[in-house]
Amino acid sequence: MNITTETCATPFGTIELRVLAVDEQRAALLRDEANPHAAIYAAKSLGLSRVIELVSTIALDRLLPPDAVVVPHDLVDLTVGRGSTFFVGKGYGFLGQQQVFCPELRRAAQQTLEASPLRSFARGTLAVVDETQVTIDSRWNAQLMAQHGAPAAYLAKELELCYLPLGLLGPHDDLTPLIAEMLAALPADRACPCATAMQFTRERGLIGDDWRSWL
Repeated sequence: MNITTETCATPFGTIELRVLAVDEQRAALLRDEANPHAAIYAAKSLGLSRVIELVSTIALDRLLPPDAVVVPHDLVDLTVGRGSTFFVGKGYGFLGQQQVFCPELRRAAQQTLEASPLRSFARGTLAVVDETQVTIDSRWNAQLMAQHGAPAAYLAKELELCYLPLGLLGPHDDLTPLIAEMLAALPADRACPCATAMQFTRERGLIGDDWRSWL
């Protein structure tokens, strides 16, 4: 396991990105990232294919213990004006979000957490809100509330990156060793839909091989 910090200049600002390497696997590590556009762009420019974000969350479900780690399966985006796409004015069409988080990363996280002493939950709906919002309507049926996770999930998919937020309830010790185990459990070659998320747009001739030209 090796961790480095890379300084990357992007069209969205300069960012210092933590990169975790385990054997041949590498991933960007985010923590409540305030500039997801820069972080996702930087991850792609460094040749990374996976992004894992530790997200501080508040439990909306009384059954969730205060020290749990949750692997969310769905997202409710209640934010306003964050800029949910890299492709403003491009006319590429709608990018489906049926699986908003990478299924391969979710599966690896579930298996790793189940084998660890941490209390964890294998699914949950994450409601992402602006910092001024302190409550949400119960009809959204969300189990967690946070200020991060969107638009990072959409931005990652637009650049064909795998993305997963891990919802942290309460303070936690360094989870880097656990995330390293997650990476070690992943297949060498991605077989998830994230890897080809823009294939339909590519086949229509709207984008080429240089991902920077997509923006």
